[in-house]
Amino acid sequence: MAMNGKFYLNKAQFAPLDFSGVGRFPAFSGMDGFRNQPGCTYLKNDGAIPTGRYWIVARPVGGYRTRFRETLASVFNSNIRSQWFGLYRDDGTIDDFTFIDGVKRGNFRLHPMGPNRESKGCITMSRSTDFSMIRNMLLATSTVIIPGTDLAAYGTIEVVGYEDYCPAL
Repeated sequence: MAMNGKFYLNKAQFAPLDFSGVGRFPAFSGMDGFRNQPGCTYLKNDGAIPTGRYWIVARPVGGYRTRFRETLASVFNSNIRSQWFGLYRDDGTIDDFTFIDGVKRGNFRLHPMGPNRESKGCITMSRSTDFSMIRNMLLATSTVIIPGTDLAAYGTIEVVGYEDYCPAL
């Protein structure tokens, strides 16, 4: 059975990522003053992940150049992108992009924190051990087909936030 989680944009340094029956894990989304700010989700590359339901899917692999760069980077970095998951917003078009107030956002991922300690809108787990545990559980679950597509999903994450004001601007 697919796993379902909830991520709370709480305006704090770390926000809870809950997976029912599994646990609560510290995570974050967004850069610097926009981190976990539900009112700043329209800011490309800086804002947190927009609210809504996201399907957890296998991470898209990209082209040859992207794969080459990632292979090279993995030599110097333990944060291996091929182990990440894609997050596709359930906005009527299940793909790697969405629009928030006319701003195109996308390439959202579920991944552990890397050496730069940043998140450009992904759900970034603060401890790699937590990510490994969630990853193993997701991979062990049976997938579901996302309605209206032929994409398999490991589950969903509901992103919640209750403020439209962006205090950092």
